[in-house]
Amino acid sequence: MKMPPAANQGHPEKLSSDDSILPAHDGLVHGTHVAVAVIQVRGEHNPPRYRRRVMLSLASASRLVDRATADGLDASVILCRLMPAAALANGVLDD
Repeated sequence: MKMPPAANQGHPEKLSSDDSILPAHDGLVHGTHVAVAVIQVRGEHNPPRYRRRVMLSLASASRLVDRATADGLDASVILCRLMPAAALANGVLDD
C-alpha cells in the first residue's frame, strides 16, 4: 500500500496555476489569540524604544519575557486577538 506524502512534502500531483490546495481561509485567523512579547531595547533612548515579538503560544512569550527581565530589561506579555484587515490576491501585496 502506497502511503500519501506528509503535509510538509508537497502535493503528489502537479497543480495548474489556478488550482489551490489551501483551505478556505474564512475563520482561520479571525479571533485567534496570540501573545505579543514587548521588550525594551537596550540603550539611552528618549523615549525608550520597545521591540514587539508575536508568539503563537503564551509559554513561548513568557520564556522570552523571563529572559529579558533576567537581563534587566523592562518586558511584558500582551494577549492580542487577530483580526484580518484584508485578503491579498495570490498572497501578493501590489504596490
